[in-house]
Amino acid sequence: MKIRWKLMILLLAIALVPLVIASAVHRASMRRLGHRLASGTRDILTESSRRRLQLLVHNYARLLDRDRQLLELTVRHQAEAIERRLAGAAPAAPRLVFSRDMDRGVSLPPEMERPDNRYQFLPDRKRVPMPVSFAAQVYFVAEGVDRAAALPDMARLSTMPEVYRLLRRQTGEILYWQYAALESGVHMSYPAHGGYPDDYDPRRRAWYRSARDAGEMIWQPPIVDVTTRQPVLTVSMPFRGPRGRIAGVTAVDVLVHDLFQDLELPADWRAEEATLFVAPAGADQGAPPGAMRILAEKDYLKPQADWRKPYTMRLLESRDADALEALKADALAGRSGVRELRFRGRPAMWAYGGNAPGHAFPVVIVPTERIVARAVQAEKLVLDRTIEGLRLTGLILAGVVLVVVAAAFLSARSVTRPVNELAAASQKLAGGDYDARVEIRTRDELQTLGEAFNDMGPKLHERERMKRSLELAMEIQQHLLPQESPELAGFEIAGRSLYCDETGGDYYDFIDLVDLGPGKLGIAVGDVTGHGIGAALLMASARAVLRSQAPRHGAELGELFGDLNRHLVRDTGEDRFMTLFYGVLDAASGSLCWTSGGYDPPLWLRRATGEIEELPNAGIPLGILDEAAYRRDGPVTLEAGDVLLIGTDGIWEAQDPRGGMFGKHRLRSVLQACADDSAEDIHDAVVQAVRDFRGPEPQADDITLVVIKALSHGARGCT
Repeated sequence: MKIRWKLMILLLAIALVPLVIASAVHRASMRRLGHRLASGTRDILTESSRRRLQLLVHNYARLLDRDRQLLELTVRHQAEAIERRLAGAAPAAPRLVFSRDMDRGVSLPPEMERPDNRYQFLPDRKRVPMPVSFAAQVYFVAEGVDRAAALPDMARLSTMPEVYRLLRRQTGEILYWQYAALESGVHMSYPAHGGYPDDYDPRRRAWYRSARDAGEMIWQPPIVDVTTRQPVLTVSMPFRGPRGRIAGVTAVDVLVHDLFQDLELPADWRAEEATLFVAPAGADQGAPPGAMRILAEKDYLKPQADWRKPYTMRLLESRDADALEALKADALAGRSGVRELRFRGRPAMWAYGGNAPGHAFPVVIVPTERIVARAVQAEKLVLDRTIEGLRLTGLILAGVVLVVVAAAFLSARSVTRPVNELAAASQKLAGGDYDARVEIRTRDELQTLGEAFNDMGPKLHERERMKRSLELAMEIQQHLLPQESPELAGFEIAGRSLYCDETGGDYYDFIDLVDLGPGKLGIAVGDVTGHGIGAALLMASARAVLRSQAPRHGAELGELFGDLNRHLVRDTGEDRFMTLFYGVLDAASGSLCWTSGGYDPPLWLRRATGEIEELPNAGIPLGILDEAAYRRDGPVTLEAGDVLLIGTDGIWEAQDPRGGMFGKHRLRSVLQACADDSAEDIHDAVVQAVRDFRGPEPQADDITLVVIKALSHGARGCT
């Protein structure tokens, strides 16, 4: 029998049966994989949407808090400017513009603007743009007021528009009206405009009465603007006359509508979202204890014809009472977050931004089904693509069967088939498919070549996985280090680690010891033997123990190091250990207590004498002897201008191209030369000096440096 027929029978017997079985198994596994991928995609997108919503609302809260501070500062400046003018002399020929004249179209102020869409009034319940003038303020005199008696004060305040314009340039578009009212019944508003009702009396308005009675700045709940009928939030503050008595109240208005302009939600969330501006309800407002009132929401944006009627504000409520109370507690403590509560009977995500205590904070509510809508779509897309892939796989497998049959009849090409398979698999491997394989059973050099190829893919894949693992380890380790220097009264602190590999064994940390008292900060700098993954893991373990135990041990630094040492002895081998310096810095006394496990002594530059001392080392490295003992050293008092430099041996052991070492004498010289600079500049100067010394040579060891500079302190002592 010819070899062609033998080959055909062999191929049909060997190839077709396994091919059919493999096809069935492949289809089943692909379907399971599709469901798993779809479920995972949904979870990832849902969590991503939650975080995105939280970030949006957190940033929105920060913008609102910034605007709140700007508005309060604006009102204070207005009150101070009015008080100065009331105590001074009136201009010789003041220009006074009255609202009734503007309504009649006579004695109009200069630079009268064309009707502005931002300022509109409601004749016959239709919104019409209102002409305003940013060059003047308008006066309105309440019924029964003696205009002649009030003219001197009106004249003294005629220059207030220049103050209003300056404040408006500094605050941007947030301001709507700026105004003031005197106890005499005279009302002044900027920009100048008409439209005041004949029976309007500013002294009867809530913004005036509340600020006058309280004697301090007041935030008013939404009220109806008397001229535009728009809902506004008002900040008002009393001002005093030359004799120290309250002479009136000044205020600014903000459109409730403008509160929602800085929040940009995705389009598919805006259809059913609710954006609220919430504040604690006062005890005098008839609300239960701990209740929150909704100061502003989009339902409040409709203009109201009756300016005398106050807005009815709803309470913030949900059937999930416990979750709502937790949300209130977080927001009042200044913490933002996202919680799941029911809203209008439907599950929803409530994102809230913490604000300053006692002030309003934003709440954005989006139905959960809107949040997960993209995830549901992604899940469906993954499943659809999986089904399409299975269909395509079936067609490919059917084609493979035909190819096998054809190959049996075309055995003349049997020699070229292994070569073609190797070429196709090589293309897949070049494209990143590390599972690419060839099946060559020729029992000759081609089979040997195929086996060598099959071994190549897993090895390349393993190298790629190792590379990605190192990149991930580096990212994780960098997140374990402080992301910014701490702020401590009386001190400047700067710290940074520069690793020579993707991961390293150097470590530094700043631990807030607020449980031990205000102004206490733990400072740790350590060096694990070697570098790479092993050193990074040991560093992470030591960091976790130190952060968890430091607040508990407090000033008992020897006991703290004893616990840390025993932990490292249990978890490390004989060839791994760690040197560590840990000190407690007290801002109140300007003192430092510390302990050290085999760490090179930190350098202490005493500004008064210009001398550099070394803080002594109190113990052996950590992770060597289980029963090693450590003690606390200090205190030492850091006077104004003193500098403490804590670094690792990667600094003084750095080598130049000729093999010379940087040395501590160069480090001392740099420290003395930069003694008058900031802690950050001293840190940068040391690192740059090491780089300049090293030249083109690569960094051979990790470099970590923490610089502490004392500014000034009060009482001294160490607790």
